[in-house]
Amino acid sequence: MKKLAALLLALTLTLGLVGCGNSAVGDVSGSTPPAAPSSGSQGGGETPTGGTDSSESIKIALTAPLTGNLSQYGESFQNSVELACKQWNDKGGVLGRTVELVVEDTAGDSAQAATVAQKVVSDGSIFAQIGDFNTACCLAAQPIYDAAGMLQISPTCSAVNFAVGSKWSFECLGTQDVQGEFMAQWAYESGARKVAVLYLNSDWGISVDQGFANAFVALGGEIVIEEPYNDGETDFSAALTKLRQTEPDALYIACYYNDGAAINIQRETLGWDIPVYHPGTVYSSDFLDIGGSAVEGVFTNVGFYPDDPTPAAAAFIEEYNTLYGGDPDYYGACAYDAFNVLMEAIQRAGELDNAKVRDELAATTGHEGVSGSITFDANGDAKKSYIKLTVEDGAYAVVR
Repeated sequence: MKKLAALLLALTLTLGLVGCGNSAVGDVSGSTPPAAPSSGSQGGGETPTGGTDSSESIKIALTAPLTGNLSQYGESFQNSVELACKQWNDKGGVLGRTVELVVEDTAGDSAQAATVAQKVVSDGSIFAQIGDFNTACCLAAQPIYDAAGMLQISPTCSAVNFAVGSKWSFECLGTQDVQGEFMAQWAYESGARKVAVLYLNSDWGISVDQGFANAFVALGGEIVIEEPYNDGETDFSAALTKLRQTEPDALYIACYYNDGAAINIQRETLGWDIPVYHPGTVYSSDFLDIGGSAVEGVFTNVGFYPDDPTPAAAAFIEEYNTLYGGDPDYYGACAYDAFNVLMEAIQRAGELDNAKVRDELAATTGHEGVSGSITFDANGDAKKSYIKLTVEDGAYAVVR
């Protein structure tokens, strides 16, 4: 009976997701440039208004890296947002309309993100956009959404210069200066006084490095070296040897899960036993699977932890697990929350008016999301709290 119940629930969820109207997964490479947006379209224009008939669906664009090195995050985004969409439509939609997703692949590439953004704002039926995952894509697309007066809500862009760059931009993760302060305080309180930093040489990586380094120095610590590495690098032995020569008390590595696993494997091969701290981007089952013994004991943070969920998160985890056969990750949880705060803002605005919805979104206070409570500051950055995690016996564990 339990198996039958699970199958029926999965079928129900799947049918609901079909109802969400996942219009397309767009691959913009080689596509014909879209037509310019019509005057008075609900998504674009410097004087945005709600211009569609009440019988039409509300279209939301989801842009994410569905292919490429960051595709795991894109898949998590899509799964979580489709689930949230299904749940809203099950309740009757928003403003009496069904909600429809238009999914576009940016491949984690800033040039493709800009092309996708132009495609999205040129479609007069799309009201708002959710995405992207990484900073480079969000910043590349931002001027396009800003010029069109379209809401751009990134679940995970933590760069301090993102949300402040446009009145139409918001982020649901919290900025790297806040996360950096959290990790710096943790390292300092654990006894570290000299830290070596290895970071991905990108807008995001530089932001993570600066957020941690500035906070650690303010506490009285010393950053003995800040060493960048380029995207696509696979041999980190020279960089690790260089960092080791500075004799730090701890190592802070700003990277994604795949690089993080490789760096720690090579650190273990060199025989360098040292406390290692990472931003929350390494929080992934693949980090554990790839890194194996090399990632035992590393430290990171999340705002959402499936093994210790709030009641709201527990319900999300159960439905996600039933539909997709595994637990959601932190970034999927942030995408789920991004969709929900947007829907609630539309509901409060009472109409599809970009300016009114934007103001309602900016007024979001104490939204109890599955990734934690969300309150937007004056810049559009989410104020979030974080959970300390370490790796024990091949699994994540909360540090009390």
